Amino acid sequence: MRIERPAQRSSLNPTYIACGCLTVLIGGGIVLVLVSIFLLPGIVLQLSGFQSRGDTDQLFSAITQPPTIEITNPLPTPAQVVLELGAYGTERLNTNLYDYTIITGSSASGEQVAVVTFDENSLLNICRQRSAICGAGNGTFRNARIDLRPGGAVIYGEVFVPQIGIWQNLGVVMQLTGDNRVAVAGVDVNGALYSAPPNEFSATINEVERVANEVLQQLVLDASGTRYNLTQVHIDDHNLTLILR
Repeated sequence: MRIERPAQRSSLNPTYIACGCLTVLIGGGIVLVLVSIFLLPGIVLQLSGFQSRGDTDQLFSAITQPPTIEITNPLPTPAQVVLELGAYGTERLNTNLYDYTIITGSSASGEQVAVVTFDENSLLNICRQRSAICGAGNGTFRNARIDLRPGGAVIYGEVFVPQIGIWQNLGVVMQLTGDNRVAVAGVDVNGALYSAPPNEFSATINEVERVANEVLQQLVLDASGTRYNLTQVHIDDHNLTLILR
């Protein structure tokens, strides 16, 4: 007598295997995305030759600000204010576009002095007028924003990382030097400071530093026909102040 037994289903059913693999892939993909968002910036920087330099906040906490200047006999607000930027053109400071303050008058020694103060929003508006990086970007850097710090600033933005095909937030850390120039101190990632290695990224940072210093060296203020040359830059947590004579 022959007994027919129903065929047992194999535990290696292709449908089940496919579903299991798909679940693993989806779960793994989510993990990879989370790693990319939270861990990769620092890891990628270190693997690319960036060296840790500590904490960005600590860098600025050690800054001693130079004294500002007092203006005696202030004059009425100039009707027309133009920043001349040398090879980089001019910028008319229209009060409809920019929120800034300007005071002209005399110093204690009798020199003609102008003091112009910008906050972060004013600087960002100027950047939006002159550069794509403060808006939609140039394909590599976009949505730049300015965080003023005592004696410097961190220029944050989204940088495209082609190795992983995503945009990452980074900050270029800049400090004033004693001769009214700026120097790039490194790169900020989530509050951690890194020095840039001598590669293409470092070359880009050096170019940013060069252009910034050229602008500072060539900057002239024309206030209703009276011209002033930059003599001092003062930066705190809220404002960038230009002192011109």
